Order: sequence, then C-alpha cells, then structure tokens
Amino acid sequence: MYYRGTRVSLSEKEARFHSSRPQRKEVEGKSLFLKFFEGKGGPQAPRRDQEKVYAFYRPGMTPTEDVPAFSKKTKSWGFQAPSWKGTKWLLRAAALAVLVLAVIWSKNKTTALLQDVAGLKLSRVTVEGNHYLTDEQVVRAAGLPLGENMFKLDLEEATRKVSGLDWARSVFLERRLPQSILISVKERTPVALLDAGELYGVDGEGRILSPSDALLREDLPLVSGVALKAESVGTTLQAEALRPALAFLGFLKRKDGVLAQEVSEVNLSDPDSLRVTFIDGIVATFNPEVTEQELKRMAMVLSDLNQKNGRAGTMDFRYRDMVLVKTR
Repeated sequence: MYYRGTRVSLSEKEARFHSSRPQRKEVEGKSLFLKFFEGKGGPQAPRRDQEKVYAFYRPGMTPTEDVPAFSKKTKSWGFQAPSWKGTKWLLRAAALAVLVLAVIWSKNKTTALLQDVAGLKLSRVTVEGNHYLTDEQVVRAAGLPLGENMFKLDLEEATRKVSGLDWARSVFLERRLPQSILISVKERTPVALLDAGELYGVDGEGRILSPSDALLREDLPLVSGVALKAESVGTTLQAEALRPALAFLGFLKRKDGVLAQEVSEVNLSDPDSLRVTFIDGIVATFNPEVTEQELKRMAMVLSDLNQKNGRAGTMDFRYRDMVLVKTR
C-alpha cells in the first residue's frame, strides 16, 4: 500500500511540501538576450491558470508509473512509460526455445535421411536357440516388417510378442547392421509327453506346451489318464492334476537314473493309484505318493526274479509290507 496526497508539478525547482522557505517569485521580465535564444521546446514555466497536482513520493512504495521524470528528448517532465525489459527477456527466451526445437527436428530428419541413404533397412530375420519352435513361428510372432528402417524397429514390442510363445522361456533380440535382426530364444525343457489325442509337452512346473514335430522324436515318458483342457495349453492350470506323475519321475531320476530311463508310461486315470509301465512290459502299481522304500522293494523283487530266470508281469506296491507279483 502507498499513500497518495496532492501532487505537485516537479517542473518547479522545489516541492512546496519539502521546504519551509518561501518560494522565489517568478521574474516578470526576462532579458531580451534570454528570450531570443530560448527554444520553443525548452522547459516551460507552469501557467498560472494550470491546475497543480501534488504527490507524496515514498521510495519503494509508490509505483514507478506515478513518479514523474525529465525527458531529455522532449525536454519536459512527464510520467515514465512501463519498462519493456521483462517482455524483451521473455521474447528472447521464446526465440531461443524455438531455435533449439528446430535444431532437434532438423537433426532427426537428417539422421533418418542418412540412414535411408545408407541402406539401413531390414532385409533378414534370423533365429537361433530354437528346437521345438520353428523359425517361421518365431519370425511370425515377432512381426518385424521387412524394408523398415533398422532404427525405427520396436525391438521391445517384438521381444514381448515372441516371449508370449508357450515354448519360449527367455528371448533376446539384437540389431546386426546393416540389414538383419537376430532373435535368440531359450526354450522350456519338457520332462514328459501328455497324451491327449495329440502329444503335448510337459515341463517340470506342470506347464503344458503345444504340439511340436520335434516332440515326436524325443525319448520321454508318456503321461496318460488326464483330460486336457484347451485353455490350459501354455499355462500351469493343470499342474496339480499332473503332480503325482511329475513327482514320481523326478523322484525316480534322483534315486535311480537308470531305472528312470526305463519308464514308458505313467497312467493317472485312477486318482488313488499310480500305474507305471516300463519299457520291458512290467506294470507296477504304486500309491500316489511313491516312497524310497517302495523303490528298494521293487529293486529287490526284480533282482530276485532275474536270479530265478523269471520275468515279472505286474507288481503291486500298494499293500504294507507286501508286494503282489505276477510273472509272465
């Protein structure tokens, strides 16, 4: 806030409210010499009939536009015009920003033009690390358009798409200038085959993997007796139903790797038992949870039959302290 009082014309030598001395009376007559050389634009004495305005000026409180100033150009007193320094600074900053944007835009355009001239366009996509997935499946999933600028290709999006394939455990894409992309795939490892009209792969987590021509050439045990749900392909939705078979295969592999290689099929049609068929035709029936003791008993039975030149047909280990054996 500031205080305004009656203004006084600053053309007068002294403000009346600043001094107690009597004002000097204006000289009525001037010398002819001064009148002759006095310019028309020179300082003019205030007219008697002109209304005088008085003001109290307080430094730091009174607005600048309310403070009169003497203009050398017009040689008269007047109020100061608003300063344009701030506006000029803003205009300069805006011009600088426009210049920077123009440089960036022109740089991007120039870079794209040089890349096109240099022939940096996609002409080939290669795949490595795949066994169950074909090259065509991986390239089609990546969706990289041939002829596109190498630096405009969205490799992150392509990686996400290839990772969506059920066989893909991890995926890595690499630009190989000037014109090719390499897709490296690490696939999931199947531990069994699921018989559901077609042969599906099953990994150690119980994930069901889509059919593949390479699966037909794999020497893996078959899991049967489980109805496949179409929506479970590529997921672990049926892992619990497959758990008894996967647990048995993993347990047998840790305890007796040679015997694990002899397993031909694990049937889960009976929820209260686990029926295992071996390559030599022996069918062994276990409880759903197979123990190490049962495996030792089976080894003892087979060893005893070999010594007697006998061949086991079926064995049942579901009874405590007793094994039912039927020979062939």
